[in-house]
Amino acid sequence: MNPCRIVLGCMLAAPCFLSSGAHAQVTTEYSVGITNGAQPQSITAGPDGNLWFTEPGVSQIGRITPLGVVTEFSAGITVNSKPTGITDGPDGNLWFTEKSPARIGRITPQGVVTEFIAGITAASQPAGITLGPDGNLWFTETLGNRIGRITPSGVVTEFSAGITADAGLGNITSGPDGNLWFTEFGGNRIGRITPTGVVTEFSTGITAFAQPAGITKGADGNLWFTEFAGNRIGRITPSGVVTEFSAGISASANPYGIAAGPDGNLWFTEQMLARIGRINTGILTPLLLSAASRKVQGAAGTFDLPLPLTATNPTTEPRQGSTATIVMSFDTAIVSADATVTEGSAIPGLPTFSGNDVIVPLTGVTDQHYVTLSLTNVASAVAGGGSGSVRIGFLVGDVNQSRVVSVADLGIVNSQLSQLASAVNFTMDVNASGAVTLADKGITNANLTRALPAP
Repeated sequence: MNPCRIVLGCMLAAPCFLSSGAHAQVTTEYSVGITNGAQPQSITAGPDGNLWFTEPGVSQIGRITPLGVVTEFSAGITVNSKPTGITDGPDGNLWFTEKSPARIGRITPQGVVTEFIAGITAASQPAGITLGPDGNLWFTETLGNRIGRITPSGVVTEFSAGITADAGLGNITSGPDGNLWFTEFGGNRIGRITPTGVVTEFSTGITAFAQPAGITKGADGNLWFTEFAGNRIGRITPSGVVTEFSAGISASANPYGIAAGPDGNLWFTEQMLARIGRINTGILTPLLLSAASRKVQGAAGTFDLPLPLTATNPTTEPRQGSTATIVMSFDTAIVSADATVTEGSAIPGLPTFSGNDVIVPLTGVTDQHYVTLSLTNVASAVAGGGSGSVRIGFLVGDVNQSRVVSVADLGIVNSQLSQLASAVNFTMDVNASGAVTLADKGITNANLTRALPAP
């Protein structure tokens, strides 16, 4: 894994509005943290509550949080492979296409990449990719003028009947009607293909030479698409009625990919300006803001260890115990959520809710390993669909967060001997008794040289 940078995105201009009739959406653009010349193309909502996008110009995969924090990954991606399409897969990973040569790649939420080449027609230039309603991955082939389907076991089927010659296929998405919908970049059309391979094409209502590129299912039950040459965002109903929007998008942005985000908004890439855009739809999907590991430490009280939301730099919990309590805080009061552990041996209990906090008890926690806790179906009183995850390393005695228990940790504990646990030194109270004692020093000493693997 090679995160080149982690930076907070910023707005390039005051929010603008995409509008049609009585409806209005605020558009915001982000650029900080995206490599110049990246040419961001496709974008998708990931299993970790963030947006993931491809950067064919620099052969990288990017990730942007709903708050605008950008991370880029390059390790494991073949140089000049031109990652193009990307989607959330059925296995909790992200799957993407590589045009040169024709490959399908997989990247975990932690940034580990695997590439696959078998079964894909040579020089077909796979472009868009999506998880279909049948549990398979569906992808477009730009030069092959085909739609491909790959099962989780790797069996590939290609479809071409019903697709107009030289359509120049772009992105593809699962629609609200149980079919797959795709763009025809060269043919200036929107296509629909059933899971059995029956194709229908639509062109009425699309401006000439608009070059439809990205497409996604919106929270409103319609399909939303980008117009690369037209510098617009389009909307098409399942019956084929098209509306186009242009206000709020920078000139010459060339929007390409588009996705419905975990925050209820629409996110799109601006290929020529190396930006990510966001359309605020007004749907207030709960957004994860922070997380903490909580422990009661004797009579001294309860202390929260803050946890970062970036899986690549997890905090170490140095306090002892086979149980843990994880608190995940959202931007609104939460009434329901589902909790699962996607990494590690811990077992999540039923979440409880306190205002904006989702509190998840963990049992079966073992020392010297990582745990990733994921929340899905997070709902407030007025909106659902929220999600988020947090990763934490458990290593008793690692009070200085180095991921190895060393003499430095022993010295830190020793410096606080006989002190009651407080907001300043609670992590040195390794056995969570409420005070830093010789017992804490002994536990740390017994764990010397124990370490966590690289995150």
